[in-house]
Amino acid sequence: MTATISRHLAAAIAALLCVLALPAGAGAQSPSGFPAPVIAGDHPDPTIVRADNGMFYASATSGSWAPIFPIFRSPDLVHWQQVGSIFQRPPRGTYGNYWAPELVQWSGRFLAFYSASRQRGSPCVGVAEAAQAEGPWTDRGHALCWPHGIIDPQPFTDADGSRWLLFKGLGARGSLYAMRFDEQTLRAYGPATRLLSPDAKWEQQVTEGPSLLLHDGTYYLFYSGGHCCRPPCTYAEGVARASSLLGPYVKDPDNPILTGDSQWKCPGHGTVLDLGPQGIVFLHHAYVAGDVQDLRREMLLDHVDFGADGWPEIDRGPDSGPRAAAAPQPPPTTSFADSFAGTALGPGWEWIFDYAPAMQVGGGALSLACGTDPLNPQSVTQQVVGSRFTAVATLDSRIKGPGTLGVAALGPGSLVRGVEMRKGMLRAVRLTVGGITVGPWAPAPAGRQIRLLISEIPGGTMGVYASGDGVGYTQIPAGPAAIGPLPTRIGLTCRGHASGRFLAAALRVTG
Repeated sequence: MTATISRHLAAAIAALLCVLALPAGAGAQSPSGFPAPVIAGDHPDPTIVRADNGMFYASATSGSWAPIFPIFRSPDLVHWQQVGSIFQRPPRGTYGNYWAPELVQWSGRFLAFYSASRQRGSPCVGVAEAAQAEGPWTDRGHALCWPHGIIDPQPFTDADGSRWLLFKGLGARGSLYAMRFDEQTLRAYGPATRLLSPDAKWEQQVTEGPSLLLHDGTYYLFYSGGHCCRPPCTYAEGVARASSLLGPYVKDPDNPILTGDSQWKCPGHGTVLDLGPQGIVFLHHAYVAGDVQDLRREMLLDHVDFGADGWPEIDRGPDSGPRAAAAPQPPPTTSFADSFAGTALGPGWEWIFDYAPAMQVGGGALSLACGTDPLNPQSVTQQVVGSRFTAVATLDSRIKGPGTLGVAALGPGSLVRGVEMRKGMLRAVRLTVGGITVGPWAPAPAGRQIRLLISEIPGGTMGVYASGDGVGYTQIPAGPAAIGPLPTRIGLTCRGHASGRFLAAALRVTG
């Protein structure tokens, strides 16, 4: 049986259909003068560079999602736009865990250092280059590999112009190291010097995410400690200093210098950027305090000042020193809409790195093949930046072949929940590694274009609805198929038959 949609959800749908971009409900003004977050969504381990043309570029960990390492651009550190990515497909010899990119512009060209897993062997640090940060990027292979693996690269230029590569070595008591770097061959060389090891209680046997700053003749090595990625997280940011690049480094007795507060928790792993007269800023990630499942590490931008004792302080207060942005700024948007008017997917669309979907974009529609595995659907996704959202997909009801199609939310462990359509019938569906749970079939509304809606509410329950005209929505009974962990992405999915294919005319999501 179906039920008429509730009044409050009908109002939410009406707002969604009338407004394509809404301000972030979870966004807030940071005391630093920057929006908090500056870039919403799950973007861990961020990096930032100021280009010779004055523009700022940022990137972040993409994990197991492609395109790999998104590129964001801003003229002022406040207004950001995604303008591309470093890799559309995995670089040769890599296999997932695309972590901690670091951007730099050396001798007029952009370099992107990154860490990635390999099909055989431990993680290595690779490097790619481009004439401009927007791309295209060309992978130049491994900059450095160690038997036990290395991650978290950070390029650095010393006062004498020499190039260096800092990184974390894996294995027992993973430490931070530095090696010389050849800008021509794009390879690290010479001996590796240990800079820092985890020996403080708060670090919990972790030192990672190095970012080195040379300020007034002193080297300040910012680093992260604690656990970043499982609840309850304990991540925080520390600093050490030395009179030379290779040390010895002395840790700040007041470490950690950046910890969580009432709004954000487990901050760390970022890049320090010296803006000259405008001061020094630190782009890093943190979870919203209410993110109990630790799903999204969002980008925050804070100021770095120095106390009377010469130690840096990451102070989010409005009067603690020079500021790059003083006036209140609007929070970032949490909504997106795409009517597929171009010939390719725009920035922000993602898919599993080793499962690129067969698709075509053109004529105001996305054509997506279904694949043969009913438990592993072809999907293209967009991030959901909050725990509550509404998504509407407009689909062509003329399905070619017996494939199953729909709109779904993808959560931890590649969990898929949503509503799908097959041969004029609709049902709720939940896919996990262990199998499939479905609701009863219900007739699809009449019409060539069917609008499928899913709405997530706190607690992990999802409502699924359908409409033939985009005005009156009918709820699809879901039962256990509607329950599961909070999702991180909305996807257009198709599954179940090699010849199956469907057309999507639009997808709109608001948080």
